[in-house]
Amino acid sequence: MSMEFKDTCVRSLANGINAVNATVWIIECAPAKHRGRMAALQEVFMATGSLLCQTVGVPFSNDHYWPYIFMPPVLIAIFTTVLFCFTWESPQYIVTTEHDLEKFVPYIVSDHCRVDYLKARNALAFYHGQECSSAAIDAELKLCEESSVIKKGTTGNKNHKKSDDDEMRVECEHDGITVMFNIFKATDPLSRVIRYGAWIGVMVKVAYVFTGARCLRAYSTFVLHYLGHWTLSAALYGSFAIGLLRVPFTLIPVLLVDNVGRRPLIVISMVISLITQIAIMFFIEMGDNGKIGVLLSLCTLLMVNACGLGSVSRFYSAELVPRYLLLNSVAILTIFEGIMKIAVEFTFYPIANIIGGPSMLLFAVPTTLFVVFVWYLCPETCGRHVAEILNEIAITQGLKVNLKLSV
Repeated sequence: MSMEFKDTCVRSLANGINAVNATVWIIECAPAKHRGRMAALQEVFMATGSLLCQTVGVPFSNDHYWPYIFMPPVLIAIFTTVLFCFTWESPQYIVTTEHDLEKFVPYIVSDHCRVDYLKARNALAFYHGQECSSAAIDAELKLCEESSVIKKGTTGNKNHKKSDDDEMRVECEHDGITVMFNIFKATDPLSRVIRYGAWIGVMVKVAYVFTGARCLRAYSTFVLHYLGHWTLSAALYGSFAIGLLRVPFTLIPVLLVDNVGRRPLIVISMVISLITQIAIMFFIEMGDNGKIGVLLSLCTLLMVNACGLGSVSRFYSAELVPRYLLLNSVAILTIFEGIMKIAVEFTFYPIANIIGGPSMLLFAVPTTLFVVFVWYLCPETCGRHVAEILNEIAITQGLKVNLKLSV
């Protein structure tokens, strides 16, 4: 097994862990009013990092200098590692850890609770930019504590007496994995509502994969050169130019996502994606006369997803599930996304080599279906508590569920 292959496996594992951790961390730490903007910044940094590697890759894409392409990510990884040494842990994790310790060491809980909750309060003050004594920090700290209970009647201590605060906690009969996958066991109304929200989030992420934005971005040089009939040199610089343009476009959802909402950005970007997919297929079939059209259509497809579905899909699913299910749902979503991404990319390249333009139907047909599904199934999450969203889902599904705002 070559060193390059081993390195790719380790790097892919690290990227997968970071992809899950970043979304969960933002949802747990960012104030609700800034949650969308902060989550949308993931796409900004991703596009910037991709552009940086492309910038180095253009002059170094030869047999002798190609290892130097990895210098920018190495330097950034070192910088961020040092930066995280001075960053607070997630307050939700701090509170959940304290809750677990209460179960195993009940006789130290009073002393530990004071120290640990002070640590969580300081972490919240750091992330929210407020004083430790503010009412907003108290409310968020209570939310973290309530979200740490994931089973009905579970309080961490067998001798614990149920208080008024316990009545406000999430009352779910099953763990996250059971709720999401075991439809025969998790049949209670709450589990059904939570499962519906979680899989809606998965659907949105899969819908992004089938817009072709990620696949065509990876194969942009191939699309421009082999399918679009540009010269190899022109295709390389065209691909770089598209990467350069994507960066300012990724800032658009940062400004709009908490004002316009998630749902309009998702639907509009999917409709435009469908139009551009058909346009790319049409211009490819035109041969040399359609190469400008291929470039413009590809550019439009990538830009509209950078400021729409591509950005929103990174955090939309995390807004549809209670916090106690957040890690499970985001991890499972990332697995599904990775599987679908690999399947689509490995399918597109050989098909495009054989049939050319009609290979875009691989994206156009699923996108047509997903536009309909998203329009009818996806709720708006902007500025809304997860309990409100799940209560709305329960009403549409005819289920008797009424969640408290402390979910």
